[in-house]
Amino acid sequence: MTTPGAIIAGTRRSAKPAIRSAKISAAVYRLLLLASIVLLAGCGDIQWFPPYERPGTTPDQFTFAPKTSTDKGVTVTSEEITVSGLTADSSPISVTGPSGSESTYSINGAAATSTPGTVKNTDKVKVSHKSADTLGTTTKTTLTIGNVSADFVSTTKNIEFSAPVEAGFYYRAQGTFTSEDTVPVVHTISIKDTANNGAQYAISDTDTVPIDSEFSNLSRTVLLNNRRIFVRNRIEDVKNGAITTLTIDGVDIKVNLTP
Repeated sequence: MTTPGAIIAGTRRSAKPAIRSAKISAAVYRLLLLASIVLLAGCGDIQWFPPYERPGTTPDQFTFAPKTSTDKGVTVTSEEITVSGLTADSSPISVTGPSGSESTYSINGAAATSTPGTVKNTDKVKVSHKSADTLGTTTKTTLTIGNVSADFVSTTKNIEFSAPVEAGFYYRAQGTFTSEDTVPVVHTISIKDTANNGAQYAISDTDTVPIDSEFSNLSRTVLLNNRRIFVRNRIEDVKNGAITTLTIDGVDIKVNLTP
């Protein structure tokens, strides 16, 4: 039989390790706190996060607007940017681009070059490169000033049309839409002309000319990549000077329908 005295004695014995542990923890905490105070006192003024110092050769950020629907294999030039934000007298400038792009830069209208150089505040810089030799293809040139870079991107037009042929009451041309889409993407397509909206288009997966009922002048949103687009307008309107314009994703493409 356990007596009350034995229970109390056992409780006291079991509590002693916990009390000792608490005393040790408190002692360790006091030692760590004291060591920290001593360490900090001996360090003087401490800058844990020194202020950022912008290099003198670092310009303000700059960007180039992309150019779309360019011709194939031609020189494409960006708009000018103005160098600003330098605190040094000058900053290094360089340009890079893919093989065959003939990427260059020009300062203040001087001759274009690909050789690294220097620029200063207020200098005006533009970038040039040769567009791709294939339809719907992007070319990217990177201009670097100091430690700031920006890309100039151009993309060739997505479609070229064949020479027009006479087909009944119409002149007709066709082309294949090409893009770098890696997944199916829908495009918005429409057509207009400067006469009386007699221009029409049709879309096909083959070179077989669609039947008359498949031609339309209505705007549509469809998949286009690697599909054929047939465009036609009445012979009478074309001979009277009607200009036929196909619009894809907001980009106007004039289609020559004069044989």
